[in-house]
Amino acid sequence: MSGHNMENVISEALSGDAQRNALALASFFRENDVMCERSSVGYWADKIYFVCNYKNQSVCYISINEHENNTWYVTGDDSDSDWYANYPLDDNHKEVAWENIDVCGDCGGCGDVNVASRKTIFGKEFDRVCLVTIKFTNPDADTIECMKAVFGARIKYIQQNEAV
Repeated sequence: MSGHNMENVISEALSGDAQRNALALASFFRENDVMCERSSVGYWADKIYFVCNYKNQSVCYISINEHENNTWYVTGDDSDSDWYANYPLDDNHKEVAWENIDVCGDCGGCGDVNVASRKTIFGKEFDRVCLVTIKFTNPDADTIECMKAVFGARIKYIQQNEAV
């Protein structure tokens, strides 16, 4: 499914503010040529789960929980890179991003390997950061603006490093 189809799924699965905010993020991705495709493999095959890529590189993942009304979340890419370490976000966006750092909860999602680590994220150090680094759950309109800045930074990083 392309980004446009993601918007149809969002319109069917979410309502009210959750729908409006998810559609705003979907629109941002469409405008920036981020392709969001519904996963059809493994654990995610029967879930509402989108993999969002820019130029075949991971930007984020979007999950809509159809079993809990209006629940959705967005996680960062599998952040082995340090593109976010010192990226110059404005202070408001940094604060919102920091509030959404995904600290390892020992959920077992990473398998037997504990990948939680110390990471610098937008100029601040955090301990026990999960593999996905950042997770926005049921973001409000202000958080969506932060997400646009964060994922816009990821897009810029990919653009700057594609020729390298």
